[in-house]
Amino acid sequence: QAGVEEALDRLRTEMLAAHEQERAAFRLHVDRMREDLESATSFQQLTARQNDLLKEQLMESERSRDRAKEVNHVEYIKNIVVKYLESNDQTVLPVLYTALHLSQQDINRVEAGQGKGVFAWFGRAMPLHDV
Repeated sequence: QAGVEEALDRLRTEMLAAHEQERAAFRLHVDRMREDLESATSFQQLTARQNDLLKEQLMESERSRDRAKEVNHVEYIKNIVVKYLESNDQTVLPVLYTALHLSQQDINRVEAGQGKGVFAWFGRAMPLHDV
């Protein structure tokens, strides 16, 4: 009887030890998984911040490009106006209409104002040669 009790105690102790080892291994595995999750979460947050920064830089680059195009377009229009004012060449007007994206109504107004002199927009009609 005592030998059986002793064998059962030994078996119980071995089973408890094995069970405790499995639990310790499982806890270690859970801890490693938790660390991996924290690392992945940190990496995801860093990636999201980098993505936001890159989007912001891209939008700023596009705005800069648009501003440069606008400056070039304004310079182009200025050159057309200067050409017209220095030469009074009527063939320049269609180019100006196109550059300014004038509607047909605007074109009609400009053409109607042509008979009033170049400086009609200043409230006085003056021929170009009197300037």
